[in-house]
Amino acid sequence: MGTNSVSSWGLYLAFGLQSVGMAIGWQYITYFLKHELGVTSFILMTTIFAAPSFVMILAMSFWGAISDRVGKRKPFLLLGFAGYFATYLLYSFVSTSTEYFVIAVVGTFFSSAALPAGQALMTTETHKKGERLALLLVAQSAGWFCGALFSGVMYDIVGMFVLYRIAALVSVAAFVACALFVNDIALPLSTGESALGFIHLLGRPGMARLLMAAILSTLGMNAVSSVTAIIISDELGGPTAFVGYANSAATALAALITGYVGRVIDRKGPISVLISGLAMYSMFALAFALVTDPVSATILYALPLYPLVVTATSTFAALISGEEERGRAMGLVNGASNAGAAIGPIVGGVFADLVFHRAQPVSWINLVFNVIALVLAISLIGVGRRLHAEAVAAREASAEGGAVGEA
Repeated sequence: MGTNSVSSWGLYLAFGLQSVGMAIGWQYITYFLKHELGVTSFILMTTIFAAPSFVMILAMSFWGAISDRVGKRKPFLLLGFAGYFATYLLYSFVSTSTEYFVIAVVGTFFSSAALPAGQALMTTETHKKGERLALLLVAQSAGWFCGALFSGVMYDIVGMFVLYRIAALVSVAAFVACALFVNDIALPLSTGESALGFIHLLGRPGMARLLMAAILSTLGMNAVSSVTAIIISDELGGPTAFVGYANSAATALAALITGYVGRVIDRKGPISVLISGLAMYSMFALAFALVTDPVSATILYALPLYPLVVTATSTFAALISGEEERGRAMGLVNGASNAGAAIGPIVGGVFADLVFHRAQPVSWINLVFNVIALVLAISLIGVGRRLHAEAVAAREASAEGGAVGEA
């Protein structure tokens, strides 16, 4: 899939628009549950926040495997974007936390089809897997910037119910962009015993440790991010707009650096970048636990750290898998991240309710989990070097073959 092709840019546009819709609602979920739907328990708020991630753990792997089996990506992209539209539209009419929970679970099952298909499509027929995934993350970050800033400014003006309807409209635009501009790539059909399964992928050297590091890191970060709006607005006394400023600034800065991160990964390998990202996550967790004013908290939360971890993790999975199993590999990585995203808010809610009786000290829990993830990443240095060397050799062989063909 050519980096500069209409199809590639159509996919970037579709995921950018989808990220606008996601960012509009995501940053205020627990705040919305507390102030609009009357939920008072941190445990209940964070459980509802985590519900979509629990669904994604299995749903992304399920859709990735089905995509590999039928040898197509675009139908699953369209299904996912349609799922986002239906979910946001129904959110705009909820009156109880139970209704919100049911819609989140069902809607997420279908919307989970999009991301593994998109990642698999972007890393097919290319040696520049890190750069491709980085550009996709740039598009998502740009969309997230727009959505987070827009909802941050507009939340107190129009309310979350109206914002959810706007998110639904943006999801329609993502569906249309995908339908009009994205072309599928024909893949060999995976059938029966010849298909490389999930267990085979998990048995690859380093894959299990990578997934565990992804789970632990995401668990820690989501333990805090699920209650960030409450920390900044209710506990540190900042306006709700600060939450939007923090998220939009983080994604704007991420959009500026992610393309460079992808090129560094292609040159140096994913593990060194993953180690750097997890070390920065750990330092962020320490600082966020100690901060005492909303401005400093907003600045800390705006640091663009996630491109390093997300891009490096996905690139490692792309390097370790073949093209016919790429959907499953991406499904596993996304499933691992969503396992952490599912468990993290609940862990944070339990500690906030039963141990700390407030939300900010949950950042200490984030620190512990990211330090453990960092140790696991360090243990992958040898595997990462071997995979990177193989990727470089394949890229050089391809370049030499092209030169011979031209001659």
